[in-house]
Amino acid sequence: MKRIAAVAMLCLLAITAGCSKVPAGYTGVIVNLMGSDKGVAPTETSVGYKWLTWNEELFLFPTFNQNINIGAVTFQDKDGMKISTPIGMTLRAKPGSAPLLFQTYRKSMDEIVQVNVPQVIRTAFNNTASKLTAEEIYGPNKERFLKDVESRVRDHFDSRGIVVESLYLNGEIGLPEKVVAALNLKIEATQKTAQRQNEVAQVIAEADKAREEAKGLKDAAVLRAQGEAESLNIRGEALRKNPGVVELNAIEKWDGKLPVYMTSGTATPFIGVGK
Repeated sequence: MKRIAAVAMLCLLAITAGCSKVPAGYTGVIVNLMGSDKGVAPTETSVGYKWLTWNEELFLFPTFNQNINIGAVTFQDKDGMKISTPIGMTLRAKPGSAPLLFQTYRKSMDEIVQVNVPQVIRTAFNNTASKLTAEEIYGPNKERFLKDVESRVRDHFDSRGIVVESLYLNGEIGLPEKVVAALNLKIEATQKTAQRQNEVAQVIAEADKAREEAKGLKDAAVLRAQGEAESLNIRGEALRKNPGVVELNAIEKWDGKLPVYMTSGTATPFIGVGK
């Protein structure tokens, strides 16, 4: 009878035991549910088939990127205005982090994503938005605001075995319509003011350029006039000192022919004939 009972017990254990698999792209951990060894296995379970006893359970965590739709997250700015925005997230488990993940959360990855991740994101949004106005969040600082939230979320999960690749908007930031209209008008006015300032700066720059060009032309003309005056002075002084130069120049240019017609009193050109 004892043998029969022992065989029956072994058969029962074999039936209740099973074979599980750690697929590629996952990290796993085996949890002992009963006995003196109950708890989490101290090491990661590698990829492959695992034979589990009746009191063991395998938990899997994906090490490849997963895109998660978190849904609408509601938070408040520093003035207490409620803001809502749809959020998406890309995350994965660190290789070798399965024991840490289960010891921290005691849940599967799906449960962590459904319960813990939204809580951490809401807290990060509220803490970051508490220092900003709705205008700063909705307007030109929106990208920086989201990066600050992402940094808080990433730092929180990094020490717990989860890598946050990105946190992003899945739609528009939700504000009351009147607030959005007022903010858009203010942003538009600011943009127009900046545009006018740029246009004025361009006009001033073009005027400065024209003045510089005119000054350059004036300086060039003055220099040319000064050069011509100095040239005339030099030539005049040379002629005063050397009166024969005029006749010499004329002789060099003369073609050797006397004028056909000469009026009364006209001198014979150039030089006289010696006696």
